[in-house]
Amino acid sequence: MKRLLLVLLLSTFNFQLSTSAVQDKPQGAHMAFESIEHDFGDIPHKSPKVVHRFAFTNDGTAPLVITKAVTSCSCVKVDYGKRPIPPGGRGEIVVTYEVNKKESGVFYKVIEIYSNAPEKRNNLIVKGRAIEEKK
Repeated sequence: MKRLLLVLLLSTFNFQLSTSAVQDKPQGAHMAFESIEHDFGDIPHKSPKVVHRFAFTNDGTAPLVITKAVTSCSCVKVDYGKRPIPPGGRGEIVVTYEVNKKESGVFYKVIEIYSNAPEKRNNLIVKGRAIEEKK
């Protein structure tokens, strides 16, 4: 009888632990980025392009699907995987800024990432300064 009571007590305690661990995860798909902003710093204006990879994890409970990416300028290109990312899976969004397509000076570009996550949209930012090389 004591053993049965001990087993019931332990199984109840274990169930409560596992339930709270599941509750800590966001429900549905969720993009958790390592960073949402990247500063390229000073780049020569004549550079053809600079690239940054934004890494993320689906820390939710459902597969994550990126549906589209919208940029604030034609000088910004975005590439991402088209396959669903399972819970716990990792992915990346590759952002390319074509430096020589814009005037020299400070730039600040926003990339909107749309997915099936409850928040629907995440914003990523790339910034820096295109400088003219001294002659």
